[in-house]
Amino acid sequence: MRGALLSVLATLAAASPMQQDLVVKHALPAVPAGWQVKGAAPPALKIDMHIGLKEQNLDQLQKRLLAMSDPAHADYGKHMSRAEVEALTAPADASVAAVKAWLASHGITAGDVSNGFLKISLTTSEAEKLLGTKYNVYHHEEKDTFTARTTQYSVPASLQDKISTIQPTTLFGDMGLIKPVVAPMPENAASVSTRASCGFSVNPSCLKSLYNVNYTPKGGKTSIGIAGYLGEVASKSDLSSFLRSYTQIPSSATFSVELVNGGSNSGSGTIEADLDTQYAMALTYPISNVYYETAGQPPFNPDDGTPSNTNEPYLEWLNYLAGKDSVPQTMSSSYGDNEQTVPRDYADTVCNQFMKLGARGVSVLVSSGDGGVSGGQNSDCQSNDGSGRTMFIPTFPASCPWVTAVGGTTGSGPERAASLSSGGFSNYYTAPDYQSSSTSAYLSKIGNQYSGMYNPKGRGIPDIAAQAQNFAIVQGGSQNLVSGTSCSAPTFAGIVALLNDYRASQGKAPLGFLNPFLYSKGIQGLNDITSGNNPGCNTNGFSAKTGWDPVTGLGTPNFGSLKNLV
Repeated sequence: MRGALLSVLATLAAASPMQQDLVVKHALPAVPAGWQVKGAAPPALKIDMHIGLKEQNLDQLQKRLLAMSDPAHADYGKHMSRAEVEALTAPADASVAAVKAWLASHGITAGDVSNGFLKISLTTSEAEKLLGTKYNVYHHEEKDTFTARTTQYSVPASLQDKISTIQPTTLFGDMGLIKPVVAPMPENAASVSTRASCGFSVNPSCLKSLYNVNYTPKGGKTSIGIAGYLGEVASKSDLSSFLRSYTQIPSSATFSVELVNGGSNSGSGTIEADLDTQYAMALTYPISNVYYETAGQPPFNPDDGTPSNTNEPYLEWLNYLAGKDSVPQTMSSSYGDNEQTVPRDYADTVCNQFMKLGARGVSVLVSSGDGGVSGGQNSDCQSNDGSGRTMFIPTFPASCPWVTAVGGTTGSGPERAASLSSGGFSNYYTAPDYQSSSTSAYLSKIGNQYSGMYNPKGRGIPDIAAQAQNFAIVQGGSQNLVSGTSCSAPTFAGIVALLNDYRASQGKAPLGFLNPFLYSKGIQGLNDITSGNNPGCNTNGFSAKTGWDPVTGLGTPNFGSLKNLV
C-alpha cells in the first residue's frame, strides 16, 4: 500500500511543472523609454520563443578566430566548416536534457537543438507560467508599434547556468531598420547622375572613381548576402531600372532570394531593400548576390486581437545561416538598435553568432547608425538604467567585437565625416586587443572632453566608413535620394566582395572576419578622414582626427591599395 502511494506521488510529481525555486534571469530597471503599458497581453497570443542554451568552448572559438583572421599568423585564412563550429560549440548533452525536462514538466515539447537554440511555440499564459512573469502589451507612440513583452523573467535555479537567453521577453527594441532619410530626386539632378565625381548625388560610377575600383570580378566562386527583415521588399524591376539608368550592367542582372521562416519578397520595392540590392549589384556584378528576407514584423501575429508580431526575426536569420553548409563570404546588414535597448544576455548571444560566422570565413558588415553620438537615430540621450543621466548612446550590433561597423562620410576631395554617422564606445564590450591601441590613441588626443558621457574602455564604433548621403536609387519606378549609414554598409560590403572575388581567383581563402586585418596591415589601404564630427546630445559630438576616430573609424576604402595588400 505504502509502495503504491509512493509510486502515485512520484507519477504526480513527474507530471507537474518543475517545482524549483525560480531565479530571475534578466530584469529591466524600468520600462524602456518611449514605451507605455496598454494592458495585459491576450492569454491565447501565440509566441515563437527562442531558448538559447549555454554553448561550450566559446573561448577556444574566439582564440581560433583571432588567429585565422590575423595576416601575420600561420593559421591566417584557415576557416572552419559549419560542422566543425557546431561540434566545438554545441551545448552539453546534460544541459539540453535538463532544459527539455523543464519544458516537458510544463507540457511543452521541444525539438532538436539548432545552433545552440531550442525553439518552442506557446501561448502568453503558458509563457507566464513557465517563466514566472507577466506579459503586457506596450505601445511606442513615436513608432506607432505594439509589442507583447515583460520587464523580467525567471528560470529554475538549476538551469541558471545552462540558459544564455530567452526571447521574446525583455527585448523591446526590434533590432530594426536604421531608417535612411529619403528625398525625391530634383529634376535638375538627372544631368549629373552618372558623373564620375560624387557631387550633388552619389551613384555607382562616382563610388568606383572615389574608391579606386578598376576591377572586373571573375564571379562564380563567391557571393554577397544582403539581410532583410520587417517587411522590406527588394524589387527586381526597380533593380532593372536602376541598372539601365546608372550603370553599363545588363538590366537582366538580378539577385536570388532566400525566404527565411516564411518570409515574403512580394509587392512593391521598399527603400532599404532596393538601396541595398541596387548598390551591391552595381558594385559587384557578376558576383552572385543573395537577398535574405526573414518573416516577422516585431512585434506580433495579429491573432487574438493584438496588432503586431512577437516573433524575433534577427535570431531567425542568424540561425538560418548557421544551419547552412554554404553561406556568402560577405554579408551586409543595415539593422540594429541602441545598445542599451538590447538586453545584455541577448546581445551576448547574438554577438556569439557573429563570431561563429567569422570563424566560417564570413565578413559581416553592419551600419553604425544615423544619430551621431545620440544613437541609431536622434534620441534624448537618457540612460535607461533608472538614473536618467545623460550619456552618449552606442549602437548594437555595431558594438559587437566580431562585426565590422561602418560609419558615414560625405563629399569628395577630400571626404569628410557625415554628421549623421553614429559612433562612440560600447558600454557592453571592452575594446578588443586588435583595436585597443587605436582607441587609446584617440582618447589621448581629446583628454577630458565629454568625460562621464561615454565608456573610455569600451569597444570603439565604427571600424571603417563609406559615403552616406544622397545615394541615387530607383524605388517604385521613381528616382529618389537616400541618406544614412544604410548606404555605407552595402557600399563597403561591395568593396569587400570584390576583394574576396580577387582572392578566390588567386586560389586564396576569403578574408573572413576583417577587423584584425584592417587594424594592422589593412590600414595602409584606407583613406584617413580627418575632418567633420557627429553631433548629438546637445554637443558637437566626437571629431574625426588622424588615425582611428569614433566617427569614421579607420577611414574609407582604396580598393586598388587593398587589393595589393590582400
